Amino acid sequence: MSNFAYMSGTGNDFIVSTYTGTTSEIQIISLVADADYEVDGVIFVEPLTESSVKMHYFNSDGSSAELCINGVRCTAKYALDNLLISSNNLTVVAPVGSLNVLINENIVTVDAPIPTFSEDKYIINDLQCTKSEVGNPHLLVEVKNVDSFNLKEFAKRVNETGDFVDGVNIEIYELIETTFIKSRVYERGVGETDACGSGALCLFNYLHTNNESSNPATVLFPGGGLDLEFKDSKLFLSGAVTYL
Repeated sequence: MSNFAYMSGTGNDFIVSTYTGTTSEIQIISLVADADYEVDGVIFVEPLTESSVKMHYFNSDGSSAELCINGVRCTAKYALDNLLISSNNLTVVAPVGSLNVLINENIVTVDAPIPTFSEDKYIINDLQCTKSEVGNPHLLVEVKNVDSFNLKEFAKRVNETGDFVDGVNIEIYELIETTFIKSRVYERGVGETDACGSGALCLFNYLHTNNESSNPATVLFPGGGLDLEFKDSKLFLSGAVTYL
């Protein structure tokens, strides 16, 4: 890899490097195994124009993903710091489409896609679950205590239902107050991670639409908080990006 870095988007940790060509699943797994840190994924940044780049994203198991919002934010920061683009206001091309990103020092804000969610509920282990989509699939589950909940066992039970043949990202949450949503996440292809940008989008959109959370609000993950806000019918997600 050239110009590689270890980066964290509010607890989601990645290996990030400049794109030099196609990489195989085995190569991704090898990079992850040899990494100095435990990472959630690998990102290659391909410059397109002076104000746009393409994100090539892979989960830590070598599989690809439709969307990783914290990966998008790390991609933008990496591109600016490595002079791949000439503006702090840029476009990141991801599998789900082109996303506008604004960088203000270490705070990176994404003009994000607005998720959808199903009115139909799943009942798993006596818990009511809501399916949501934002380019990738999520299952939102309200629990009494996020910290003590056995997320790994619940994720195993979700997979055993056979309802999610392509896998699903699972967000458990509790509403601390209307401005704060506490959450943990189990990501397909990775396992439990310290944060999930697309999961934060799904949670906030679902709760705000149902008048359970305020606007703006913060989703608190073990890795830190992500700030979300609807403004002029657009959905924005902001948070810190740091180097490890």
